[in-house]
Amino acid sequence: MVRKPLDFFLIGAQKSGTTALFAKLTAHPGIVALPQKELHVFDRPDPDPARFDRAFAGADPALLWGEATPAYLYWPGAVEALARYNPGARILVILRDPAERALSHWKMQRARGIEPLSFEAAISAVGRARVRDGGDREKRLYSYVERGFYADQIARLLRHFPRDQIAFCRTEDLLRDEAGLLARLFGFLGVEAGLRVETEKMIRPNDNAAVQVEAGAALAGLTALYGQDIRRTGALTGMALEARLAGPRQASG
Repeated sequence: MVRKPLDFFLIGAQKSGTTALFAKLTAHPGIVALPQKELHVFDRPDPDPARFDRAFAGADPALLWGEATPAYLYWPGAVEALARYNPGARILVILRDPAERALSHWKMQRARGIEPLSFEAAISAVGRARVRDGGDREKRLYSYVERGFYADQIARLLRHFPRDQIAFCRTEDLLRDEAGLLARLFGFLGVEAGLRVETEKMIRPNDNAAVQVEAGAALAGLTALYGQDIRRTGALTGMALEARLAGPRQASG
């Protein structure tokens, strides 16, 4: 039996609120909600789209099918593989201040017992060398700084999908105007935008509060490092990114 391709993908950025956003989107009755968020089909050496058929077995084809794997935006070859799979797919991208995103990423790895280095050391030249000189594992685990250079990632995305098939938003939009953001994204996806969202009953973005660190100086250094890239990202997405992308440090996913 030929299964329909997925209708949309939430592809990043990691630790920008993708978990919360996907939970809120899939609460819509017109969208299929999967028990597993990240299927990791296109960020593998040999992408296997048949995994979608298995994941959506029994799902109503009249509803929208979508998945969220934040690594797709960053991972080499993922966007290209996604475009080959379904060039007509709708793409969602949520972006967070890259310095804050890096800290949240480090906190996650620290909480998991994966990261032995302090935040300052992990984002230093020595820490970043693990990504540059390592393999896929290091690229996946320790790319705190690298994932925050959004402009090249978005430029690659725009080479493979037309602009009208991509919706960009910011973590601060989710935190400060959730209802407005969801209405816009529901409209973009083509489902009824008037759904009432009961925020208190839904997942809220959060960082690993158990990991406490004083990172003011390190964050300031990263903000300076990302300055030019933030301006270029703003030009590519049409979003005002000169101020900070995220506001409160409250995003995950």
